[in-house]
Amino acid sequence: MSTSQDSVQVQLPEILSRPFLPLQDVTAFVQQQQQEAPSASSASYHSSPAPAGNQETLAENDVREPLKEVTKSTKGNQETADQEQENEGEENSGSGDKVSDYVAKVLEKLVNQRNKMSKLSAVLEKKGLIPEKKISQELEELIAKDAEDEEEDDNSKENLSPIARAKQVAPVQEVKREVAAAVPLKQQFTIEDVLQISRQEIYYGSRFPGQVAEEGLEIVNKSGHDFVVQIIVTCLNEELQDTEEYVYSVRRSHLYDYNDKHYLIMAPYSCAGFKFALKVPNLKLSGRILGQVKISIQGVSGCYVLDLAADVSVPKVFCPKELRVNGLDYPVIKLAIKEGKKSEIKIPFRNAGDVPVTLELEFYEPKENHQERAMYDCMVHPNVITINPNSTTLASILIKPWKVRMTNGEKQKATRKILVGRVRDSALIYSFVFWVEMF
Repeated sequence: MSTSQDSVQVQLPEILSRPFLPLQDVTAFVQQQQQEAPSASSASYHSSPAPAGNQETLAENDVREPLKEVTKSTKGNQETADQEQENEGEENSGSGDKVSDYVAKVLEKLVNQRNKMSKLSAVLEKKGLIPEKKISQELEELIAKDAEDEEEDDNSKENLSPIARAKQVAPVQEVKREVAAAVPLKQQFTIEDVLQISRQEIYYGSRFPGQVAEEGLEIVNKSGHDFVVQIIVTCLNEELQDTEEYVYSVRRSHLYDYNDKHYLIMAPYSCAGFKFALKVPNLKLSGRILGQVKISIQGVSGCYVLDLAADVSVPKVFCPKELRVNGLDYPVIKLAIKEGKKSEIKIPFRNAGDVPVTLELEFYEPKENHQERAMYDCMVHPNVITINPNSTTLASILIKPWKVRMTNGEKQKATRKILVGRVRDSALIYSFVFWVEMF
């Protein structure tokens, strides 16, 4: 039995498998039945003979009873068909609701993707920038592929756990990130929108040859993206281009590896500290050393430029008691001591420069094979003095004769002692020659 919405087909009994006859032609119908089944009809008639007057009534009953059964079966079949049609309608309505919900979800996602693309294109048009055609095609293909995958796997994803669903979604998201990363960032940001620096220039003040100085700088990533920051430091003085060491260099605050270039991957909303160092060459020079720092981001337009500068000077430090002696090309400080007695003499040192100078004082002791040693020892106190600009500072010189030489009765000739003054944290060295005579 098969049913449909428009018609109902019912399997009729064998007695009605032929065309219906009018009820008035009952005799013909009975004769036709007797011909088809003579044995059955003869048996029925012989077993229950009936009067001739009731033959027509019996024939009518024989026809009406099957018709009643057919009518009942037809009504039952119609009721059954109606019930099945209602059930199928309910099932179709339920499946139709699921399909409509799925279609609505897909349409909503497509609309969201279209809105995002329209917003992106509006921003790019507003800035006068147009993304590359290849990238836009990749985005469109990605959206189409994403819609197809969602349409095919929607039924399977409903039965998956959140972890399995995330694993299936992860590759698509990764492709989206790669395509998004392929879009040139210079079309979206400038360096002022991404980075912020703590200062615009660095001045190291007045420095001495060989001196090292550092100044700090902080860089802040104020965006929600990862960027590769490039820092390049250069010295602009042509006469210092071929030095063995970097004049200007950079390092991280927590590291001690100096270089003229540095690359850093900055996370979103992160901060990084740097130290920019100046190493004045060990040359006798005076003037200004200029440098430059260039901070840029790969793929982002614009850059920050910081100016570096330092003044180099060699201050003049001397002793006002220095004298010129005939036959010597250098000035000396003359001292006279009594034989066999210790002597302490105050010696002034003056700084004629504009920068404070810290001297570490020490007497030079030559080797015995190279020069005759004196019969006395010389010491200086304090051994570290700081001389302010255009000022004078005193240091004590203590001379102590040797007892061994005094017992032998030998007389000490006039000898020289060299006092060396090294400027702290630099390559500057000052020397003072003492001419000591004993009487």
